[in-house]
Amino acid sequence: MKNFKTILIVTLILDIIQFIPLVLAKMGGEMKNQMISDFNVEGLASSAPALEVLDIMLYIFGFIYLGTVLSVIYTIRLKTLEGLKSATFVLFIVHLFWTLPDFVTLLSGGSAHPPIIIMILTLIPVVGLFYVSQKGELKV
Repeated sequence: MKNFKTILIVTLILDIIQFIPLVLAKMGGEMKNQMISDFNVEGLASSAPALEVLDIMLYIFGFIYLGTVLSVIYTIRLKTLEGLKSATFVLFIVHLFWTLPDFVTLLSGGSAHPPIIIMILTLIPVVGLFYVSQKGELKV
């Protein structure tokens, strides 16, 4: 599994799947209500300023994640080994630091993290991107 394209496509698919809840939460409805409930902050649902901050946070995270997805798409198009290794290492760093807060929250006993299965899925791109950035090969 040293093929850059395979790892990048898997990363892209998982990134898009992870992006969907942000879009649904930004649209409002049940997903946003569930997210508010999961935060377990008393009075959040009834505080207009707090909901405005939540909307801004979802907006910002959405754009950050969209930038990450577009970066993966661009990286798939690269043709040189050096370029692919560099780009996948940078994407590894971005994905690692995107997932770290969830694991820190889990290890510190907090409850504001995704389900464990989702957290495991977020590790697949991290591990895959690091692996191909170190041992990836171009398939001709």
